[in-house]
Amino acid sequence: MGVTEAKPQVSAEAAAALVQAGKDAVAANLKADTKEDPQRVAQAVEYVNELRAREKIGVIRCDYEYATTRGDPGEPTSFLSDSAILKVEGWTFEAVQRGMTPEGGYPASEFRLKKADGTVDEYWTKLWNCYPDKDGSSSNRKNYIRVTKKVTGNKYIEGYFDEDDYVKGEVYRYEPEQMEENMKTAIQKLEQAGVCGISCDVGYSHAFHDSVKQMTSVPVMLSSLQQLTLIAPLFDLRPEKNNKVLVVTVNSDTFDANQLVPKGLPEGAIHIIGMQKTIFGKWVAGGHSFSRFHEDAFEDASVEKGLESLYDECKQEIDKIQSTGANVVCIVLECAEMPAYTNGLRRRFKLPVYDTMTAISFLQAGAGFGASSGYMM
Repeated sequence: MGVTEAKPQVSAEAAAALVQAGKDAVAANLKADTKEDPQRVAQAVEYVNELRAREKIGVIRCDYEYATTRGDPGEPTSFLSDSAILKVEGWTFEAVQRGMTPEGGYPASEFRLKKADGTVDEYWTKLWNCYPDKDGSSSNRKNYIRVTKKVTGNKYIEGYFDEDDYVKGEVYRYEPEQMEENMKTAIQKLEQAGVCGISCDVGYSHAFHDSVKQMTSVPVMLSSLQQLTLIAPLFDLRPEKNNKVLVVTVNSDTFDANQLVPKGLPEGAIHIIGMQKTIFGKWVAGGHSFSRFHEDAFEDASVEKGLESLYDECKQEIDKIQSTGANVVCIVLECAEMPAYTNGLRRRFKLPVYDTMTAISFLQAGAGFGASSGYMM
C-alpha cells in the first residue's frame, strides 16, 4: 500500500489558522483608528509598511562556515523582516573566544592551510576559501600575512598552532590592528545597508560589545547574554530567595564568565551549564550543519535530536538545582545556534526562555511597527 502524500494546502491552511487571531486584532485596531475611511486606511497602511521597512537587522558573523538552520541569526529565514548578514574577515571563532585585551585591543587570528607534515588542514582550508560566504574564494581576502615563526606572548596574540606548522606548513595571520579595521569595515557596511540594530551569530561576542557600539550610531546587542542586565531586575534574585537564572552554553569549560557575564548582577544568581558532553554540544563543536529531521541529516546533526539532547541535559541540571532547595526562574541560551530549540524548551519547562532572537526582537521593536500602538501616525 502506497504512502499518501500530504497535500500542500494543509500547511497553508494550518499557517492561516495560526495567524488568524493576529489578523483579526489588526483589523479591529485599524478600524478603530481609521473609521474605515479609505484615505485614512491607505495612509495607515503606507505608514505601517514604512515602519516595517525599518526593522532590517544587521548581523555580523564569525569567519567560519557551516550550513545555517532557521533560528540561527546567521540564517536569513530566521527573520520575517529584511536582514543584512556578513562575515567579519579574519574574526574566527577562536578569536572571539580569546576576547578583547584588558586595554580594549583586538586578538590576532590565524588560518593553517597546511600542516607541518605537508597535509592539507581541511577545516581551516574550508574556512579560508569560504569568504565572504560559501560561494566565495580566498582571493577575496586581503591585508593578512604569511607567518613562518610562531608568535608567542599572551593569549590575545599567541599563534594558534605548533611551531613546526609555521616552519614547514602554511599559516596566514591577521594582526590585531587589522582585526579591528575589519570589524570597523563590517559595521560601516551594515550601517550603509540601513539596519536598525546590530547583533551577532555567536554568544561569546559579548566581549566585543563596547568596541562595536563605539563604531556605530545604531543600537548594538551582540550576544543574548547582554539581556541578563534586563532580565535580572525582573525576578527576585536576593540570596535568601535562592532563585537562579540558568545560562546554557555549548561549552562551560571555555566560558569565561569574567568576560561574558555583564557586571553588577546579583551574586550567586547566575547558574551556568555547558553542553560539551552532550551530542548537541559535540555537533556544534565539530562545526556540523543541522538538518531539521534526523532522517534527513547529511552531517548526522539534526534539530530533532538536538532538542532532545538539550532538554535532557537541562532537565537533569534543573532537577539538581531544585534538590538543593533553589529554583530556576528563567533560562538564557548563550549559543546563537540554540534559538531553534527555544519554543521546545519553553513548552516543556513552562519557563521564560531568552535567546539571541529575543535580543534581536528587542532591537527591532524600537524601530519598527508596534501592532498595539496607534495607526494614527
